[in-house]
Amino acid sequence: MGRFLRELNGLIEKEIDLYNKFILLLKDQWDCITDYSLDSLLEVVERKEIMVQQMQQLEKQRSRLTEKIARLRGVPEAGLTLKKIIQTTVNPIRVKLGEARETLLSRISTINELHEGIKNLMDHSSLSIKKSLAFVHSKSEEANAPYHPNGKLKEGNLQGRMLNFNA
Repeated sequence: MGRFLRELNGLIEKEIDLYNKFILLLKDQWDCITDYSLDSLLEVVERKEIMVQQMQQLEKQRSRLTEKIARLRGVPEAGLTLKKIIQTTVNPIRVKLGEARETLLSRISTINELHEGIKNLMDHSSLSIKKSLAFVHSKSEEANAPYHPNGKLKEGNLQGRMLNFNA
């Protein structure tokens, strides 16, 4: 059992390391958005996708290991969480697992906060662009309209127009 717990601790430490790198990548993404650097943003998004795949791989490994631990303990895997493993373990690795769990939760919280901030920034930027386009469109319509806002016709530029004097 001790070997599986040490292996679990090692996987969690790898996850923490990957989450730390992901946090730095999210900060890079924020900078790319605020600097309006599309090329850099696309590069960061590509790196994020690779990291997410790595995270999913580690999570699958952790799930398989948790399944082994559940079988050894004779409990259903569905109910066996990291918190329960820590609470029911008498092995000295328990302390390291507890610290790793707290660190992992902290990193996940930071990632969620950064994601929310990036989402809000993107929404705000998108709305700002939409408003700018609407303003430019309205000014273009005003400039090209044959009448003033009060309904009177503008003095037209008759250059290049054909006129019918017989009407």
